[in-house]
Formats: sequence, structure tokens, C-alpha cells
Amino acid sequence: MEFLNLLCGLYIVGLTVALPLYTGGTYSQLGDTKYLLFRNLTGLCLCLWLLGTVFEGVRRLQAEAVSGGGSERRAAGTSREVSPGRAGKAKGRLSVLGVRGFSALDVFVLSYGGAVVLSAFLSSYRQTAWLGYMEWYMGGVSQLMFVGIYFFVSRCYDGKGYPLALGTAAFFAAAVLGILHRLGLDPLGLMRDFNTGDWTYSHMLSTLGNINWFCGYCSVAVAFPVAGFLKNPKRWVRWLLYPVSVSGLLLLFIQGSDTGVMLTAICLLVCLFCGRKEEAVFERTLFLAAGLFFLIPCYGGLASLLGKSALAALPADSIGWNAINHKLWWAAAAAAMGLCILLRLLARKRQKRAQRYVRYVFAGLPLLAVAVGAAVFLVRQPAGEMWGSGRGALWKIALEGFSRGGWIQKLVGTGPDCFAEYIYSSFSADALFFQEGRWAGSVYANAHNEWLNHLVNLGIMGTGCYMGIFVSGAIRCRRYLPGILALALYGAASLTGFQQCLSTPLLFLVLGLCENRMRRAESPQIRKECREGQEGRNEYEMGEIQDQDNYGGGRYHNQHIV
Repeated sequence: MEFLNLLCGLYIVGLTVALPLYTGGTYSQLGDTKYLLFRNLTGLCLCLWLLGTVFEGVRRLQAEAVSGGGSERRAAGTSREVSPGRAGKAKGRLSVLGVRGFSALDVFVLSYGGAVVLSAFLSSYRQTAWLGYMEWYMGGVSQLMFVGIYFFVSRCYDGKGYPLALGTAAFFAAAVLGILHRLGLDPLGLMRDFNTGDWTYSHMLSTLGNINWFCGYCSVAVAFPVAGFLKNPKRWVRWLLYPVSVSGLLLLFIQGSDTGVMLTAICLLVCLFCGRKEEAVFERTLFLAAGLFFLIPCYGGLASLLGKSALAALPADSIGWNAINHKLWWAAAAAAMGLCILLRLLARKRQKRAQRYVRYVFAGLPLLAVAVGAAVFLVRQPAGEMWGSGRGALWKIALEGFSRGGWIQKLVGTGPDCFAEYIYSSFSADALFFQEGRWAGSVYANAHNEWLNHLVNLGIMGTGCYMGIFVSGAIRCRRYLPGILALALYGAASLTGFQQCLSTPLLFLVLGLCENRMRRAESPQIRKECREGQEGRNEYEMGEIQDQDNYGGGRYHNQHIV
């Protein structure tokens, strides 16, 4: 178990540090580079985990057979009572194998894996169903790896902080590099083969690649620094996480995709909602929002000073320089700081009821503002097939493709990652050439909506299991802020995005961390240790009080009890 704990910690480091930062020195074939690293790293660690688990299980079975045989069995006669030692070994065996006490989240993740296997076996596109579509690789093998990540982390993570700390540092490095790219600066030389007028110059970002890939990655990765800043009891840790959180949200807002703007707003809204009953969380969310609102126009002004290369780095179809440089951001930053100061003054005067009213009111106003902004955005989008940069037509084709299939196909789908194989063989060329400009004649490997994509690929069964993962995960993670943020942000990104090796493994990693945390909290042994620790603290406090009584209220501490 010590080996598996170490292996799990190192794997988390590889997934959160090596995978997002490694590029091979170029953007060319970056998707293949990232996926091969993910596949090799995950395959190796999962195989070692399974081998170690089987070895330990066999060893425990042999030990139990030896201890339960011979003279002890004869002495026991026909008694069926299990000795404490044997019960402990059986309990340990089941714990190592990871089958003791399945939660609803475990069941849905395992069911999702079963739906993937069934869909791949029944698919007409066998190779694609298992290995995935060319240059995308989200087939059955990758889907089963996602399931394996969840169970590996949930059963073998030992709770040490260094893997997540290193992952947060890697996220900060990626965010800083991305902000520099948006300023026209390229310290790693990844843009050396592109001119300022190229599409790649404005749509490739940091070490993550396409801005949509970055949105998917950031939707999960930003949850850790933000949750740490809001919840960590150590002040110095919060001050370290504040620039990480602000820089990540700033890049998410300015990176060029409308999805990033939506995710930034959702992140702040979820934090405000979680802080409606917690004064400290609400105030820190306001402080986080103030820093973000202050830096948005600062970035715009700095980019204007740096010249044409910085201005060309922002995509032409993004939020735009006028919106970034608007004076409203200064007013929003001042309002957020003013409200934070007001809550602090009310806290000093012990006006708890007034504080609560202020939190509830100002948690609702941003929600109303975001709703109005979303309505304006939707109204301004072109109607029909060109909605969402052509997603309207793609979603229409996906729904029609699902409805064309037989009842077995509707139930289990066409096969994992077989969207392109099925759609382009079932529809005429005239029906599929609906894009114009750069993307005219492109082959779409997925529906650019995870739920429609799963509906075509995995059918009603796989989509239902995937939805069950989100619902049961939300219930299981309701007291784990990184899990809440990751599910909310990834769920929002999935409405216009897709599965990929930079984001979906991180989602299953977060779910595994949440399940691991809950299993540790529900463990009888850990609860016993917590009770003993609490009794020790109570004993210490009572001893200190008695010493103060004996020594005239002095500050003497009983060293023996300490």
C-alpha cells in the first residue's frame, strides 16, 4: 500500500504538471504529443496498480488460509465464529482490492465503463470504437482509462499535499505563459513559425494549444487554487494562492473564446453562492473578483502600449478591446472592494444579521447580471445553423443522426468516438458542408457538445450513466469546494465543448479525490483516531485549566499531557 500510495502521488504530479506543460517544443501535432504522454503515463501506472492490487490480494488470501488452517481449525471444531485477527485480515483484503463499501458515485463510474465496453463490442467501427478517431483518440481505451483514474485515485491517494501543490504551481506557470502570449510575448518560442496575421497566432495559447482546449483544462485546474484561497485556514497559503487564482481567471476571461467569459462568471457565482452562509468565503470571493476586475483593463492598457503584435494576439471574434478597456471594470473593482470593507466593518460591530442580509442580496445581484448578459449574448447570436460559430447546424445533424438509428443503436450508440464515422457515412455531402470560411469542408470528430456526442456514440445507456456521474458527484462533493467548482465549470464547458486528454482525465481525478476524501472520513479507523485526538485535546485543556487553578491562574502547561 505504501508503494501504491507513492505511485498514486507521482501519477497525480504527472497528470497535473507534466501533461499540461509538455509540448515537445512546437504546436505542430500537439494533440498527438499530449495524448501519447497521457496514454503511456496512465497505462503504466494503472497496470502497476492492478498488478500490485492482485499481488497483495493473493498474499492476504494465502496468509488467511495458513492462519485459518491446521490445529486452529481443528480446535475451533464446527464453530463459525470469526476470530478478530481473521476479520481484520478479511477487512484489509477487501480494502486493498477496493470493493468494500461502494458509493453511488462508484456505481455510476463503473456503470459508465460497462456502457463503454458494451458499446465498443457492438459497434460496427471496431478499431475506431476502441482506439478512437484519428488525431482525437477518445475511444473505448481512453474512456476506460478515465474510469481507472477515478478508482486508482479514490483508493490509493494518501492525502499528501505535494501532488496538488505542484499541480497548482504548473497551472500558474501555464497561466503566466498564456498571459504573455496575449501580450504578444513568446518566451518559449512556440510562435516562431507563425506570423501575427495567422489564425494560429491568435488561437493557440500557452502550452495547452487551442483556446478551446485551454478552456476545458482551466475549467478543472482553476478549481484547486480558487478553492484553496477561499478555504485554506493558513493566511500565507491564501496569499500565495491569490495571484494564482486571479491570473487563471484573467486568462480564462481574455483568452478569446466566449466559453471562457462564461466560465469566469460561473466560477465567481458558485463561490458567492457557497459563501452565502460563510462570511470568510464571501469576503474572499469579493476580493478575488476585485482583483480580476482591476486587472482586465490593466491588461488592455498594457497590450495597447506593446503595439501591433499584442493587439493581433487577441482573436478577432473574441470579447474585443472595447469591452476589455471599458471604464465599467474600474467601477466594478471599486464596488467589490467597498462591499468587502463594509462586511468587515459590520463584523467588527458584530452586526451578524446585517451581514447575512448583505451576503444574500449581493449573492443574488451578480446572478441577475449574468442572466441578463447571457440573454443579450444569445439574442445577438445568429439564428439557425450558424448559431455558436456553426454549432447550431452540427447539433441539428447530431440529433438527426441519433433519431435515424435503430432501437439497439439508440440504446448503446454507434461506439465510443465514432461520431464522425457514423455521421459522415450516413448523410450526404451537401448536408454536411454547412460551414464557411476557415472551417469550410472540415471533418468534425465530435458534436462540440459532450451530451449530444455521448448520445450518438454511447446511446441512452452511456449518456444516462455519464449524467449519473455528475449528479452523484455533485451530491458526494457538496462539502468539497474543488469538486463543486470542477463539476460546475466542466459541466458548463461541456455544453459547447468536447472530451479531450487535457480536461476529462482531470475531471475524473477530482472525482477520485472527492471520493477518497469521503472514504477516509467515513473509515471507522480514521473516525476512531479523530475521536482519540479530540479526547486528547479535551484532556489537555482540562489539565491546563487545573494547572491554572493550582498555580494562581498562571500560564503553566503540563508537559506530560502535552
